[in-house]
Amino acid sequence: MLRWVNPDNRRYYQADLVKDLFGDWTLVKVWGSLDSHRGNQKICLVSGKEKGLAEIQKLMKERECRGYRMIQKTAET
Repeated sequence: MLRWVNPDNRRYYQADLVKDLFGDWTLVKVWGSLDSHRGNQKICLVSGKEKGLAEIQKLMKERECRGYRMIQKTAET
């Protein structure tokens, strides 16, 4: 799991690449405010682990361009 925080606007973004019960790779994206329990999530099916890792690399660049800093990195990603 990867987690980014933007201290300026008090927002977070998180991404996790996981295998579902059917053996398919999914990219789980979660985002919201650090000040409330409200947020949203999106689960995207990816064609394989390599494709999912490439999507995460793209997310990293986008988050950094928007002022987010990575605060947590765990597991295989």
